[in-house]
Amino acid sequence: MGLAAITVKHLLLLLNFVFSVLGLALIVFGIFFLISAAEKTASIGENVAGILIIGLGVVILIIAIFGCLASMHEEPVKLLIYVGTLVLLILTQLLFLSIASHGTKDGISGSINEGFERLWHEERNETGALVYYENWLQCCGVNSSEDYWIIHHAIPPSCCLDNKCIDQSNVYKTGCKAKFVEYLNDKLLVFKIVCWMLVIGEAVAAVFGWLLYSSVKNQSRRNNAVWM
Repeated sequence: MGLAAITVKHLLLLLNFVFSVLGLALIVFGIFFLISAAEKTASIGENVAGILIIGLGVVILIIAIFGCLASMHEEPVKLLIYVGTLVLLILTQLLFLSIASHGTKDGISGSINEGFERLWHEERNETGALVYYENWLQCCGVNSSEDYWIIHHAIPPSCCLDNKCIDQSNVYKTGCKAKFVEYLNDKLLVFKIVCWMLVIGEAVAAVFGWLLYSSVKNQSRRNNAVWM
């Protein structure tokens, strides 16, 4: 195998090591999502996001380990499988990024809407269901503070600055659903950055994997020609 092929092999091993680290980072980040959801009185969307991120991290870690083995053994079939898997993984991650980017319209927004609808139903029957989110996110109601006027409930102290509803200026105007989506998008920013790094790296790794596959196949043909 020539110098160029050896360089490609070493670069491929290095890239897969980086993928392993990023895969582990995604798993840890997903676990953080799940722990964050478990600490809340009601989990809204974060458990779904956490499971998806952990799943993606596990898949990336497995593919990275397989890529290292395929590169070290220089087996054409394994290298071809590795390249094909990378292409599928890139497409999957682009889908994940699309869901994360448009989460307020698609993706996990269904879980968020359902969660807040459940909380508001509880609030109508027994006050206090939204207290945790109102204190934490400094918001009021699901859509706005007017939600309480619609159901003829007094605005709770959790809707006010320092829990003191002295006048209207102390009342949080923004609804908790919008505030929670903003919070979730801030968290997903880290996920998006890691995903884009992986997509670019995996595209480069797929090219290197194909070059190494071609080099191994050509070397195999040359060896067979010598023995003929």
